[in-house]
Amino acid sequence: MNWFWKSKRPTTHAAKLADEDVRGALEGFRRFRQQFAADRAFYQKLAASQQPNLLWIGCSDSRVVPDTITSSDPGSLFVVRNIANIVPPAGSADTSVAAAVEYAVLHLGIDDIVICGHTGCGGVKAMQEGIPGQETHLHRWVEFGSVAKGLSPLDAVKQNILAQRGNLLTYAVVRERAATGALTIHEWLYDMDHGDLLAYDGDSESWRSLSDTAA
Repeated sequence: MNWFWKSKRPTTHAAKLADEDVRGALEGFRRFRQQFAADRAFYQKLAASQQPNLLWIGCSDSRVVPDTITSSDPGSLFVVRNIANIVPPAGSADTSVAAAVEYAVLHLGIDDIVICGHTGCGGVKAMQEGIPGQETHLHRWVEFGSVAKGLSPLDAVKQNILAQRGNLLTYAVVRERAATGALTIHEWLYDMDHGDLLAYDGDSESWRSLSDTAA
């Protein structure tokens, strides 16, 4: 009886903070506060305005962190992350990605957009294998993707990245600037096993490692 009563007590704020996962985040925050104090001038300048170099459209996967992959400081990347790095076409019911694209291009003056997929993408796998009926929101979301049946997992990821480029070009603000060379779309693939980035070369229709370029 006593055990039952204890199990039904509301979770207190202190108990929530004692959770191991949350505690790890808090410890990380403490380290950030130390860094913030050491680099106060940088963060104060950042607080006044942002001037990112790229719009990065990537997957929500916790293993694929754009700032880590590109060793970017805060303020360098304007980031959109969602399941399977999807860009719903213009006119779709979901406008969150569209709003971010318009803001990046029209207000921040960004002229480079990266669409980055990754190996082992669960969202792309869902496009290939289907989704249980109770996961209605996820089912509707991955319908914005485009993967032909029967492809290997890697080829499916590549095809989806290219499909999202096509979706991105349905936005007039992107299409018009891309046509004049004022904006460039980059299709990248992050290889988790090797820590490498592959870029799509439209001229040769092939994927090439960026490691040589970075070196």
